[in-house]
Amino acid sequence: MLKKNTFLTLLLLLCTLNTIAQKSPLNHDVYDSWKSLKNTSITNDGKFAIAVVAEQEGDDYLYIQNLSNRKELTVPRGYSYELVPDNKYVIAKIKASHADIREAKIKKKAAEKMPKDSLAVIRLDDLSVVKIPSVKDFKTGKDFSAYVAYTLSDSIKSKEKTSTLVIRNIESSTEDTIKNVSAYSFSKNGKALAVTTKPEKKDSVNEPSVFLLNLEKYSKNLISSGKTEYISQALSEDGMQLAFLATADTTKQENKEYKLYYYKHGADSAFVVANKAHENMPDKWIVSKNRTPLFSKNGKRLLFGIAPMPLEKDTTIPDFEKAGLDIWHWQEPEIQPVQLKTLDADKKKSYLAYIDLNNPQVFTQLANDTIPNVYLSEENNGEFAIGVSKLPYLLKAQWDTSSRYTQDVWSYNLTSGERKLIKKGLTGNYSLSYNGNYLVWYDLNTRNYYAYELKTDEERCLTCGLNINFWNEENDTPTIPLNYGMGMWYENDNALLVYDQYDIWKLDPSGKTPPQNITKGEGRKNKTTLRHIKTNPDAKFITSKEQLLLSAFNNENKKNGYYLLGPKNNLQKLVLDGYTFSSVKKAKDKDSYLYIKSNFATTPDLYSTTNNWKSERKLTEINPQAKNYKWGSVELTEWKTFDGKTAQGLLYKPENFDANKKYPMLTYFYERSSDNLYTHYMPQPNWSIINISYYVSNDYIVFVPDIHYTDGHPGQCAYNYVISGVEKLCENPWVDKENLGVQGQSWGGYQVAYLITRTNIFKCAGSGAPVSNMFSAYNGIRWESGRSRQYQYEQGQSRIGKNMWEAPELYHENSPIFFADKVETPLLIMHNDQDGAVPWYQGIEYFMALRRLQKPVWMLQYNKEAHNLKERRNRKDLTVRLQQFFDHYLKNEPMPKWLKSGVPAIEKGIDYGFGIEE
Repeated sequence: MLKKNTFLTLLLLLCTLNTIAQKSPLNHDVYDSWKSLKNTSITNDGKFAIAVVAEQEGDDYLYIQNLSNRKELTVPRGYSYELVPDNKYVIAKIKASHADIREAKIKKKAAEKMPKDSLAVIRLDDLSVVKIPSVKDFKTGKDFSAYVAYTLSDSIKSKEKTSTLVIRNIESSTEDTIKNVSAYSFSKNGKALAVTTKPEKKDSVNEPSVFLLNLEKYSKNLISSGKTEYISQALSEDGMQLAFLATADTTKQENKEYKLYYYKHGADSAFVVANKAHENMPDKWIVSKNRTPLFSKNGKRLLFGIAPMPLEKDTTIPDFEKAGLDIWHWQEPEIQPVQLKTLDADKKKSYLAYIDLNNPQVFTQLANDTIPNVYLSEENNGEFAIGVSKLPYLLKAQWDTSSRYTQDVWSYNLTSGERKLIKKGLTGNYSLSYNGNYLVWYDLNTRNYYAYELKTDEERCLTCGLNINFWNEENDTPTIPLNYGMGMWYENDNALLVYDQYDIWKLDPSGKTPPQNITKGEGRKNKTTLRHIKTNPDAKFITSKEQLLLSAFNNENKKNGYYLLGPKNNLQKLVLDGYTFSSVKKAKDKDSYLYIKSNFATTPDLYSTTNNWKSERKLTEINPQAKNYKWGSVELTEWKTFDGKTAQGLLYKPENFDANKKYPMLTYFYERSSDNLYTHYMPQPNWSIINISYYVSNDYIVFVPDIHYTDGHPGQCAYNYVISGVEKLCENPWVDKENLGVQGQSWGGYQVAYLITRTNIFKCAGSGAPVSNMFSAYNGIRWESGRSRQYQYEQGQSRIGKNMWEAPELYHENSPIFFADKVETPLLIMHNDQDGAVPWYQGIEYFMALRRLQKPVWMLQYNKEAHNLKERRNRKDLTVRLQQFFDHYLKNEPMPKWLKSGVPAIEKGIDYGFGIEE
């Protein structure tokens, strides 16, 4: 007879085994309902947590929890919200149902007939909800929450693109309505609302107008009317000043002249402060309609844009008789494809000017076509500004990466009007202090930080002789390494935070105090990278009494977490664990934190802590279905490369891994991924790569090796790290070395294409968007940006280190196309016809070479798709094809039609070839 404890143990074991037995492998039908968290926030008092829970394809919902009594509210289809500043209300948009929108799209309904969004006004103290139908958009005042304004979605199309505006008192629910509204905006303090109207042209009673509403007294004042059009309204933070652009031009010409109007509380009306005829306006320049005016924080300045008058088209010649061409010139700063990519932005380019509102009849031009960018200090209040120009270095930047970070810098004294060149050819990044007393920059060439004092014109090196590397110590591209970055300034411009690989430094720009390692070397000692997290999104600088929350990442065991740094640089570890922590939010008035936590086997959910991670509460379980599916585990693995270096990678094993069983193994890589040891991979149709969770759930082992590179030999480096790792793992009896596959995308796709010319260890391979011929790719264009591809090979990811004429042998060595005759591995290529990163013809070249050599090769070309798939329907398609491809070769599953015989163009869109041919 079994003893009672033994019986209970066996019963528990049977229940556990039964639970395991009931788990299913992931399949492609589960993706749509798998959820994620986004747009998380916590109220200032720390009492409420809010988040949007998003489905991949379906209806999102808004989730609110009272952290004191744990009461919850779910608002179906809530997807966008704002917390009104007094923490009493949440205002949220509710999307029409996914099913209704889908049905309307099928019926091809016009935009005005599509299902409408709604608005929810949620009172937090009792979680009550008031819903308002047919709402297009809404706004609230940032610092004052008495009102919400929203526009209604009309079912009748407006030729003037206007809407009915409703202004609602949140507490009393009283409403006011203004029709034909084209724009509206609150002042930052929420006490004023500017409204622009544009009645239909057939309306003979009303005319375009600008109104200013005083929301404290709820009075409505007409500021201007009678112009043809009003645009680009702006309010000062206190709501006492208003600016806008207007034109009286009634013609249909494209380039109308707009004038800048200014109104101050108490005045009778608005008046013109800048126009084409203004004495300070350069000849043939105008006020730009493409930059919205902006008041400085203290309301003493009005900033706006001016621009040269646009060229007028010759309307005497019809378009069909005009030549269509682009003229490429060898000395243009930017090549034509770049110019065409930035054409719209260039047409709208404006140059900063400002008005001192103590003398509004005069304006000062700051930026021009030589110094296009000017930045003012102290939220546009400051005495000093800097001007920056990269124009002289654009031509060289086409092939020289460092030139992309080179600029000339000027200082502006806005009191005296003086402008001076303070740094020519500065190669690095920079930061203007909040009050504008200092400009600090990192020089990529000397690898030091420098400060320039704008009042005294003194320049000083802040880190010379310090013997600390502020540059990326792990850089393995043939270019100057970038710095680890700068953090926030302290109040009164006392110091700036900068980073080395592990620690945080405090630099005094005056040079009076030596650089301080405020984390006291604890990061480097423990191989833990520490970085400051800005917990108050509105903060412009760090105060001297502030505690700083730091993110922490241990570079050896890959654990993540947080530290706390006190005002006296006392460092306290809060949490460091085998999870990924993300989206941390702090309550403004309380030490309460909200964050998302996950690892490979733990789905991301929302957590809170009120005692600095001594304990935590799990608030959500957004994917309870996860427990019904087989998952797996991940571990850090090490091996020696062929040249004796220690290498790292990640090894994913199926749930209930059995060392006596053989598993097919997929290898995936890009560059280095071992830092992602605790990353969760949601089941979803992927845009270009394998979904690790899916394959591990379906009894594959997945290996993700890190690769380190030396200049000139990227292909050999991939071979050295990847194949050595694969061979080492094949020494384990549980790896089925007869069934090994490999897959990569983009740079990973190139490396796959290269590897199969060097080894037959893989039974099949998948390569997405591969470069196959570095000669033909070198002088091509990255059509997504319009940039030349030359820099990528000389100094970028391709790591050749020399141009094509200096080292043709390296371009040959690293081009898979020249060794295609060595390939024996069946290859599936994906390369799409609108790939803006890797030219589409690179995939075609490799496909055509392998086809000519009668090697087994397929190419998936998704129509009108980019480098990575954007359309979900195409992502679903690719996910299934990758699975069928690897299952056929590595699990001996039947070959689907598209693999066996293809899908002829005549059957396109009719038969997708997923089925198995008899």
